[in-house]
Amino acid sequence: SWLVLASSEVTRGWIQSIVNASLSEGVVPAALKEAVVRPLLKKPVLDPADLSNYRPVSNLRFMAKVVENAVARQFPRHLEESLYLDPLQSGFRPGYSTETA
Repeated sequence: SWLVLASSEVTRGWIQSIVNASLSEGVVPAALKEAVVRPLLKKPVLDPADLSNYRPVSNLRFMAKVVENAVARQFPRHLEESLYLDPLQSGFRPGYSTETA
């Protein structure tokens, strides 16, 4: 990610095109769905020779995280504007609570 930030003037347009295409088509490119799974020791004091002391950690590609963040920012607004949510739906909505139900 540091490389993308360092070359942001050059890469900004490409990244924006990928994100916009993914959002408008409703498809995430298959290459962005791939992850590197690495075993991580649950606690430093556990025996590293025992495989049950490890948990899998998936490292996604940088672009997958960018697309995911774009969706996370835009999706709630899309739901509000498209009227997919029932007006009485209070859970999981900003500005709503059991007091406003």
